[in-house]
Amino acid sequence: MTRDVISAPAPGLDLRELYGYQQSVAIRANGLIFVSGIVAVDPETGERLHGSVTNETHRIFQNLKLVLESAGSSLDQIVQVHAYIYDRIEYDVLNRVYEKYLSHLPPARTVWSVQIESGFKVQLDAVAVA
Repeated sequence: MTRDVISAPAPGLDLRELYGYQQSVAIRANGLIFVSGIVAVDPETGERLHGSVTNETHRIFQNLKLVLESAGSSLDQIVQVHAYIYDRIEYDVLNRVYEKYLSHLPPARTVWSVQIESGFKVQLDAVAVA
């Protein structure tokens, strides 16, 4: 099995470097790209961009797009998403933003209601075809 660490396409997306998190931005292995812990941060500075579920989810998808494109993939190539949301009451809000980015052949998805690190309202993990 080949396994490559994908470098952050922008300095603000390298949460390991900025905040000491024990994670890679993404890993490429056996034709798939695994992206984890995508939150609403400024891709250039890493500044945490807390806001509404709508605002955070838009920023997360923009960051996810940057990571996937730098790895030779795209949002259209996503096959699985794990979405974490701070409160199930916001589920419909998450869905409205989600479908704007992943309406064509939506991937498999699971949504969990959890307490997210640093007070974020949304976090996504995704798997895409390389």
